[in-house]
Amino acid sequence: MAKLILKGGNASAVVDNLKPILNSKCPFIKLDYLGKCLGEAGKDDMQKFYPVFDEIINYGAMGGFVVVGRSLTCFLETDLNKVMEKSREYIIAGDVWYVCDIIGERSLGEALINQFSTTITWLKRFLEDENKWVKRSAGVAIHFFSKRITDEPEKTKKLLCLIEPFIEEKQVEVIKGTGWGLKTIGRYHPKILVNFLTKQIRMKKKISKLMIKKAVTYLSEDERAIVEDCQSLQTKIHP
Repeated sequence: MAKLILKGGNASAVVDNLKPILNSKCPFIKLDYLGKCLGEAGKDDMQKFYPVFDEIINYGAMGGFVVVGRSLTCFLETDLNKVMEKSREYIIAGDVWYVCDIIGERSLGEALINQFSTTITWLKRFLEDENKWVKRSAGVAIHFFSKRITDEPEKTKKLLCLIEPFIEEKQVEVIKGTGWGLKTIGRYHPKILVNFLTKQIRMKKKISKLMIKKAVTYLSEDERAIVEDCQSLQTKIHP
């Protein structure tokens, strides 16, 4: 399939070959498979493939972001920094929540799983970015990591340390992304999340109610009560 789509050589020809797929309601699972095939085909000449990805992204179809996001994961092992740069570029180009989430769950999420320490440095830069979708993507990547890697609590704690300086975020779309990451952490590491949230509340951090609401989604009633009681107490002490 990949060889057929790549037939013609230049980036415009590739997009022309992809148009019947991108213009249809193709399931994401099939788009992901196509992206994997394209990425594997490009491993031997990655620099040649970035213009192809650019052209697919410029076409503007939702499916194109899925294909490219999945393709980029094939380049992570040998070209992580370039993948991070292109992911940011494509998130900004898409300029909508679903593009942020598509890229965040693929190239960024996979990078966090496979190259944790290096990717954390990149996610810190993303959280400091001026673009709201780039900032949101860090939370999406944390969500993806947290649902796939459920038995490494020390890495989870490092992710919470990454989030901590940005816990008072005010932009709604960013709050939703960070809250998504916290929510998934809470599903698999509830005690760690409760300790983190109560610590932030006691430090008098002004955490959005929406972020707290999303973060406690999977907590038990007792665990949620601990967070709520901590909030109430701090409100009485510091009205």
